[in-house]
Amino acid sequence: MNSTAAWEQVKDIFSSVLEADPERRNDLLDERCGDDNILRGEVESWLASHAASEGFIETPVFSVNSLVEQPSPMSGRQFGNYRIIRAIAHGGMGAVYLARRTDGEFEQEVALKIVRQSIAERQMVERFRRERQILASLNHPNIAKLLDGGVSENGEPFLAMEFVEGSTIAEYVQTSKLSLNERLMLFLKVCSAVAYAHRNLVVHRDIKPGNILVTNSGEPKLLDFGLAKLIDEGLGQDVTSTRTEFRALTPAYASPEQLKGEAITTSSDVYSLGVLLYEMLTGHRPFKFDGMSVVEMIRAISASEPDSPSRTAGPNGKLKGDLDNIVLRALRNEPDRRYRSVEQFSEDIQRYLDGLPVRARKDTIPYRVSKFVLRHRIGVGAAVLVLMVLITGIVLTVREKRKADRRFNDVRQLANALVFEVDDEIQKGPTKGREMIAKRALEYLDSLALESGNETDLQLELAAGYVKVGDIQGKPYRPNLGDTVGAQASYQKAIHILESLRAADPSNLVTQRHLSFAYQNIGRVQQRNSEWEASLESEQRAVTLSQALTDADPENFDYQNLLADNYLHFGEALYQTGRGASIAEQHQAIDYFRKALAIHSSLSVAKPEVAEYRYAMGVDYEYVGIAFNRLGDMTGDLENHLAALENHHKEREINESLAASDPSNAAYRRIVADVYGEIGLSELRLGRTAAAAENFRHKLAIFESVKASDPTNVEAVRDVVNSLTELGNSLAKSGDSAGALAQLRKARELVQKLSEAEPTNSMTLDQLQALTSAISDIEKRSAPKPAPAVK
Repeated sequence: MNSTAAWEQVKDIFSSVLEADPERRNDLLDERCGDDNILRGEVESWLASHAASEGFIETPVFSVNSLVEQPSPMSGRQFGNYRIIRAIAHGGMGAVYLARRTDGEFEQEVALKIVRQSIAERQMVERFRRERQILASLNHPNIAKLLDGGVSENGEPFLAMEFVEGSTIAEYVQTSKLSLNERLMLFLKVCSAVAYAHRNLVVHRDIKPGNILVTNSGEPKLLDFGLAKLIDEGLGQDVTSTRTEFRALTPAYASPEQLKGEAITTSSDVYSLGVLLYEMLTGHRPFKFDGMSVVEMIRAISASEPDSPSRTAGPNGKLKGDLDNIVLRALRNEPDRRYRSVEQFSEDIQRYLDGLPVRARKDTIPYRVSKFVLRHRIGVGAAVLVLMVLITGIVLTVREKRKADRRFNDVRQLANALVFEVDDEIQKGPTKGREMIAKRALEYLDSLALESGNETDLQLELAAGYVKVGDIQGKPYRPNLGDTVGAQASYQKAIHILESLRAADPSNLVTQRHLSFAYQNIGRVQQRNSEWEASLESEQRAVTLSQALTDADPENFDYQNLLADNYLHFGEALYQTGRGASIAEQHQAIDYFRKALAIHSSLSVAKPEVAEYRYAMGVDYEYVGIAFNRLGDMTGDLENHLAALENHHKEREINESLAASDPSNAAYRRIVADVYGEIGLSELRLGRTAAAAENFRHKLAIFESVKASDPTNVEAVRDVVNSLTELGNSLAKSGDSAGALAQLRKARELVQKLSEAEPTNSMTLDQLQALTSAISDIEKRSAPKPAPAVK
């Protein structure tokens, strides 16, 4: 039975019997094998192996959970440089063992895969050799590495592969309780590995949870290219001949063309990835194949479409819409109706994560508008708020038709600007869009303010709109236009409205809350404009108002959080060196920072699911650390710098935890960069110049990536300037004058551009002067000294 003809006969009978209904298999065996018991025995052996391999297919080959002691006659056997420890998994195509390297070169545990010896020896060995060739050509962080390969003394081919400790991707998603975005980002890494394989002309053909392990560090590893087939004909095989091959596959994850034995292309992997994503999002597969033959499976897939993921998952609004469309497009029955490539599939998921329109959904005007608003919800917040204000104005003034008509025209113009003008500017860069939003929003707010009358609700909306516009114009430590003068004017308009409302109704807590927030924001901008005493006064008013709110409603978490924020910013106004803060005021500032920290810590304990409170705790620790550093500068006491470093390390722990929980969150990336900078400054004060420079480089790398994504974002430019300045100063202190000058000159060039754009900004002017002076000093120190005159 070892001849090629015998193999072809067994293979043909096996395929036809496997596809038949289970109750007809014995009749088919009688009909096809007749009295040839040897032939029938071989076919039945393969049917039994196929049935046994179902567990092999569904169970992770290298899962740490499967590493139980399994007695095996293979234990202790030597394969090349590896000795088998125990079995991991068995299947129709072979077995996998945990093995240890024994040549003494280095300690290493591997997953050793050994081909199954059978009637199909020639076919299996060829398939095994092909897997070795495929794996050797692939080098990707999310693909398990081929380490070695060879043939045992008994002629058994083996592969030594990277041993991956972890759980299947399905188990990992469930046990780790990943959020929707975390599941999608994990899936994108799998797509990256499959796309890489496709670019190297390899189709995996058996993508399923059991072939994707997730390590303890959260990295997925794609395993088992035993079924993979080269796209090209490098192995001398016809890629369209899959109908006549033995079809080793996992039915639940196989594409319709795989089940039918048709030509397999990269589109088959797209389908399998679609099944995988469906299961990751819902906990279920799109089709239930329990007890079905292959023929019945094909009939089920052909006759119906799978339920949408949102329907399968139950009341999950996040899946409904774009994600439903993305998954169902990958699961189209016809290959040419699916995504054309894995890259296109993963790009659509990334577009969903970024809030962009996806390819899987029809591109209508209402859809584009909705995605635009969601994508730029921070940037267009002011415009949307103004839009709501204007609609409210229409309702409130509907009895005055002339005014209502004017307001309707304003709404129509704003909507037109939002959808067309602002969208056009967004294409040039997010900050260009913010500039257009601020301009349009101010026009409509000012227009509406003239006719708002004594309508309290409308005036509150107007004040909130002015605050939002002020944030876009120049709120510190967030993307803005760098227009601090305009921001201060907008905040002042809000304060004027709110103070009038407060005078009319001093008991209105909503008005007090808005007013406290407006004073907090104007105080921070006044610091930017070097109006130190005005800033201190504004922040003191914010504290007084929020204290009154917490007195009136002590259990209100929003009021407590506002009070903590105001304590923080009042402390910030106290310790500003630009206003000549004393040592006593530095200590007073630390007291306020610690008050803020105590409240935020209490809120975080009460509501651990609210990331905002942990974020605020990190900021509190940062300000405590900064104040201690300044105390150290003023007193010369190193203990203050050590105290600063301790607080910044606590801050880093919080910030890195937040960033790991939501890697796409730009605000979290920023606070990680900030803490690197503060740790660097502490290290520099302690004389550890190398450690300081390393931290500054981390900070600079993050802020440079933010600036690169939006070069018109003034706050991002300032962040890069500060990072370059800190790095340059640390290099100068370490004696690297050339490196220091390179960084400081880059910083000065950026500051000069900022000064040209806003020539009255005193902070920018001071920074430009300081950089020019520092560069001059280093140039003088590093200039070659003239040779002494010869007498």
